[in-house]
Amino acid sequence: MDKLFFVVTGSSSGLGLEISKMLLDSDNHSVIGLDINETEIQSTDFHFIESDLSNRSSVNKLVEEISKLSGDSLYGLVNVAGISVGKSIVGMNDEDWDKMIEVNLTAPALLISKLQDSMMDGGRIVNVSSPVSITGSNKPGYSASKAGMHGLTMSVAKNLGPRNILVNTVFPGPMITGMTQKWSQEKRDSIATESFLGRLTTPEEVANGIKFLLNPSTTGITGSVLDFTAGSMFTH
Repeated sequence: MDKLFFVVTGSSSGLGLEISKMLLDSDNHSVIGLDINETEIQSTDFHFIESDLSNRSSVNKLVEEISKLSGDSLYGLVNVAGISVGKSIVGMNDEDWDKMIEVNLTAPALLISKLQDSMMDGGRIVNVSSPVSITGSNKPGYSASKAGMHGLTMSVAKNLGPRNILVNTVFPGPMITGMTQKWSQEKRDSIATESFLGRLTTPEEVANGIKFLLNPSTTGITGSVLDFTAGSMFTH
């Protein structure tokens, strides 16, 4: 059986690393990982491309490299990469806003737009958003960019539905990734109390959900949200 290719952004740490590893557990999967940092994955089926998703011209070049690697076997795209920088609306600067929109929203939109032509009919796209797209966060640029991710999901699901390409959003619960590893233990414990489970979510749990959405046997689910917040949205 020919290998199916999956593109994963933010593949070098946290959730992106976990879903890349899970996909590589299958003999007929190859993963193209995009990240600004080097990867720990060592596999002949893993193709790493150093990527700066805040640079729009860089994203355009990425598409060429991805297309060369995947040929006509591109099956899935998982948009995980995201950044959270800057301050609240008080003191927010243009540069921080622009960077979050570019990385968190524009880059996923460009990747989908430019790769969908070469994606297999019946393929899968998963966009990783955040519960702060609904509840809000201290940084308006982050919340706005993540809210835009589900709007992107809904539009793309409608656009690509006739090709049976399923497009869904995932809401991870609070978890420790590259973005949140500096949280103090006190902050971790406090956030954990907001979950109905009384603990933080793990990247492995969310990666399993993404793997479910990417599985060819998972059908009939598109334009949906898979929620791993364990009720924490309701405790804000």
